[in-house]
Amino acid sequence: MTGRKRKPKSSLVSDLLAAPESVAKNERERTKALQRKAKEKAKAEQLRNGKRFANVQPTPEDLLADIIRVAEDEATNPYHEFRSISRRRYELYGHYPIEHVDREYGQFNHALEVAGLRDQPGSRLWRANRARASRSEHAARYYDRYVRPYVADPDQVRMPRRGYVLLSISDTHSQFLCPFVWAAFLQVVRDLRPDGVLLNGDTFEGSEISSHPKIPGWTQSLQSELDFHRTMFAQVRKVHDGDLFSTCGNHDLGDRLSRYLTQVAPALANLRDLRVDRLMGLDAFDVKLFHGGTPLSPPGTVDAKPGLLLFGFYRIHHGTRTGINAAREELRDAGRSGQSGHIHRAGLAFGTTERDEGLSWMTTPMGARHEVGRSYIKGTNNGWQRGFGIATLYPDGSVQQSPIVVSGNPDRLTVEGRVYERTAKCLDPEPQGNWLEGLKL
Repeated sequence: MTGRKRKPKSSLVSDLLAAPESVAKNERERTKALQRKAKEKAKAEQLRNGKRFANVQPTPEDLLADIIRVAEDEATNPYHEFRSISRRRYELYGHYPIEHVDREYGQFNHALEVAGLRDQPGSRLWRANRARASRSEHAARYYDRYVRPYVADPDQVRMPRRGYVLLSISDTHSQFLCPFVWAAFLQVVRDLRPDGVLLNGDTFEGSEISSHPKIPGWTQSLQSELDFHRTMFAQVRKVHDGDLFSTCGNHDLGDRLSRYLTQVAPALANLRDLRVDRLMGLDAFDVKLFHGGTPLSPPGTVDAKPGLLLFGFYRIHHGTRTGINAAREELRDAGRSGQSGHIHRAGLAFGTTERDEGLSWMTTPMGARHEVGRSYIKGTNNGWQRGFGIATLYPDGSVQQSPIVVSGNPDRLTVEGRVYERTAKCLDPEPQGNWLEGLKL
């Protein structure tokens, strides 16, 4: 089948924009289009004939020298001090027609690169790599000065003869913290007097500097979240004088905020301080960071698995697995006992052979309210659970641990035979501002 050859799309668009005689609606428009094209052609010809060497075939060196001359010409270039030149400026003041530049170099910017008036691709790549390295070096200096002193050294954690009791809570998500879970957690700390208290990641929401979805109407400023976080540390310290650890989760700010503070970002405008240790309360409340596998790791462990190995046999990290079998998969990956959060569900998995029957992995439920899931999971039931976890580590390397889950109506928790229930005064406030300061504990 044969027919008329179709015009290229780009040519059709050009014709339409130029309103040529082939598409003009009436005689007047066709006349105007012809006059405009004739005027442009005459102007281009006049510009060409006005060139000093219009009929001379220049060498590549001649073209480059002429481009540099126009770039440095004080009489015609107001930006001569910067050796700045555009294609249009050369068309007006160059000695050779611009067609020679196009024929030799293809693009005017490439001619500028060859003339040394623009960075060449290799130079741009070097500058980009150097800028990236400089930012990393600046962040590293910041880490070393303001964060490194708070990184936990597992060798300095003391193991009592009776065993080391560790109470842990994870996934509190800043102002979405469940008042009952938090009040019960603090009361358990007061009653059991554990050796260590662990905030195992996602204690922040990090909305202002996070790529995670922002919940409409509930996104808090970075400073507001930091104030809330400091209050959490302060309330723990009122009932606990032992070890206080904090890990970094996928929402947390421990290393992300440090990187953020070393760069320029709008979210920093509302901060009262630009030192991460003061912002997070690390200095005021004697907090040690469990951030293995990140720049905040102890020396020599930056490339290690996430988290930290406590007493050489118990691994702690925020969580690397998801799904209903997360505890079993974490245990299989670690090859030793440990705990994680992240999945917002309680779980406990044990070793499956005679050799590892004593190994166990605990996933702790979330410390947040169910509202935190409204923007992540559709429907009224997200399958998440509230609560925290308790673990006892013994000198012989054995571990006994279990998640503590909210149940009943009203909310109820049972820990070591003690029952904790939500009182009528313990209400869920709007997840905004530092409501924790007014909570009746």
